[in-house]
Amino acid sequence: MHKVISATLLLASATTAALAQVEPSRPALPAPEATAPFEAREGWCQGYAAWYVSSVPSRLTNPSTDVRDTQRIENEINYCKLDPKEYERQTRAELAQETTPG
Repeated sequence: MHKVISATLLLASATTAALAQVEPSRPALPAPEATAPFEAREGWCQGYAAWYVSSVPSRLTNPSTDVRDTQRIENEINYCKLDPKEYERQTRAELAQETTPG
């Protein structure tokens, strides 16, 4: 069991690192429902969170300077997986607020 967990964590870290190195784009598919299968939510959230973190100023998602960039994406993915539609709504509102002059 420990080997399975370690392998899963290693794969997640590698995926997150790969996402951090590529210029991400917003997923074309709509956000899945909170009741969608885990794999569907996780896959969509990986792409969306990578795009979001690359699009938003770090002060909104990472107020601490001692947090790795990949940790920012991991945190966003984990939060997103609970309810991708709500996460997308919240993050789009944050982005709109950030880009509104005033």
